[in-house]
Amino acid sequence: MALTGDLSTFNFVDIFQVIGRDKKSGILFVEWKDLTCAYYVKDGEIIFSRPVDKVYRVYTDKDFDSLLSRLRMDLKSLPKTLERFLISRLNMKEGIFSFTPGFIKYGSEYPVEYPMEYLIVLASRHLTPEEVERKISDEILLFERVPGTEGIIKRAKLNKLEENILSLVNGDKTVFQIREAASQDSLSVDRALYAFLALGLIRRKKREVKQRQTPITLELLTKIIDKIRGL
Repeated sequence: MALTGDLSTFNFVDIFQVIGRDKKSGILFVEWKDLTCAYYVKDGEIIFSRPVDKVYRVYTDKDFDSLLSRLRMDLKSLPKTLERFLISRLNMKEGIFSFTPGFIKYGSEYPVEYPMEYLIVLASRHLTPEEVERKISDEILLFERVPGTEGIIKRAKLNKLEENILSLVNGDKTVFQIREAASQDSLSVDRALYAFLALGLIRRKKREVKQRQTPITLELLTKIIDKIRGL
């Protein structure tokens, strides 16, 4: 099933989250205002990107290794294409995207210098206040850490600020309290929390609802005492 949408309503963090979660192979197309790019995805990792003049021509190259040979592209140069045609554009909010799974044959191993987890973090640093509000909608929200995520944290390559914000998530502090403790502007904190949710590092914690105890009335207490006396 193809994933399609508009960058003005579907940001890169969410796009990368879906592609990385499903770990599918295929091609992500983005039609920017100035050019159209094809991003080659293998097992949920974007390994190569290039500008294309016509989308339909991409479908004629069904063997990835043959494509690299035709383009005279060596494996060491693949990450550089992501820097040029993807990472440098993560701040752009205008464009149409579509992800088409399958149809292309990949070899066995390709370098992955920019894991999908890291791309999610990089994209989160460009989220607008309107975008983060979709998930960080209230400053009284509580988040808790998800156990067993050390590998994700390593691949995400968090900076010092993001590491500090993650350390403040303990299931007790609200978003407001995390903002205060981090001593950073609210948008920077909310961007990091948005990324952590997408990465599965944290999750919303449900507040415990304490059941109200019905107070014992004098009448009920008298009945209990009378019943005890009658034993």
